[in-house]
Amino acid sequence: MTLIQPQPALVTDPTEVATIAAEIRAAGWVALDLEFMTEGRYIPELSLVQVGWGDIEVPRVAAVDPLKVDVQPIVDLVGDPAVEVVIHSAQADLALIGGQFAIRGTRVFDTQIAGAFLGWGEQIGYGALVERLCGVHLDKGAQFTEWSRRPLSEEQIRYALDDVRYLPLAWRTLRADLEARGRLPWVEEECDALAEQWAERTPPEEMYRRVRGWNGLKRRSLGALRAVAAWREIESRRANRPPSWLMNDRTLLELCRRPPLSADEFAAIRGLGEGTAQRYGRAILEAVARGVEDPPEMDENPPHLPNLGQAWPAVLSGIVQARCRESDIAARFVATRRDIDDVIAWWLVGDRTQEPPLPLLAGWRRDLAGQDVLDWLAGETAVVVDPDTEAGLRINR
Repeated sequence: MTLIQPQPALVTDPTEVATIAAEIRAAGWVALDLEFMTEGRYIPELSLVQVGWGDIEVPRVAAVDPLKVDVQPIVDLVGDPAVEVVIHSAQADLALIGGQFAIRGTRVFDTQIAGAFLGWGEQIGYGALVERLCGVHLDKGAQFTEWSRRPLSEEQIRYALDDVRYLPLAWRTLRADLEARGRLPWVEEECDALAEQWAERTPPEEMYRRVRGWNGLKRRSLGALRAVAAWREIESRRANRPPSWLMNDRTLLELCRRPPLSADEFAAIRGLGEGTAQRYGRAILEAVARGVEDPPEMDENPPHLPNLGQAWPAVLSGIVQARCRESDIAARFVATRRDIDDVIAWWLVGDRTQEPPLPLLAGWRRDLAGQDVLDWLAGETAVVVDPDTEAGLRINR
């Protein structure tokens, strides 16, 4: 399939941006892709906005330059419930839009997620998707462009526009296949959950939970970690540098495990850069003192599973994998290991007379695999090895 490829040029006129946004809103859908720079930055620097709209087979496409013009009229469309926004592998784009523009995606259709619900693997790439659905092999020659540098060549702009040029046709085909198999609502639910997850950045006061080992600290040390991690997050955002620029997680955890009481104790912490100690020592010590005096309430420990349940996750994972292979759905969208552990914990130590609101036990996930999990836990089914099946096992009643 060959599409008309007009001479590419960057949009830098506010009037043209407004016109494009109005046409997209009238169409009711837009194919969207963002180019941004992450190297050396904590918050990615938006460098290019590509959109496609109009005719699905031969869409109009445009590359808008956010370094020259305000792209807010186009970004606002992501939160417009009257506009369906088609993106491939939307996580990074939604995170940037949420963090920089405070916009939560309303009607997002992620073509990568759609492929996962049709048996194409968890993370099919855009190039493979286009080749499969449109019969077009994309040139990746400009893949590693430094998108914040100007001017961009025609080749670079054309490469960027290809990321939305074929997306509408892929979207139409995926949507039809999902509707035919009754799975479009499943994908819409998953896409909406993704949009919700990445709508906002984690608040600074919650960043301590991202430090590996945080839940092994005692209460006063945990208070120090919460305060210093929040300070590090705020300072990193201000400078737009990764948090490790100030101190890495290992050093942060060590600092809070034995909170320093003086500048000398602070300077002796292993892994702490001399520049950080000199420039930020006082601020960090003040954060430590605040945190030690105002520690958070300790989270309740998850229930300890009896030895009886230690081997069950492998069996239940096998059941989920079997049902997912039979249905051509990537298993991670049905149940994670944590989801399975939560079901087991409830079954062993919870109240079986009242089902908890767990993802695997609700909606289409329950129909696909959750009920089989419950039936096995109740002793109503058996899992047996069967080399003749795709999953290598069979569920017998």
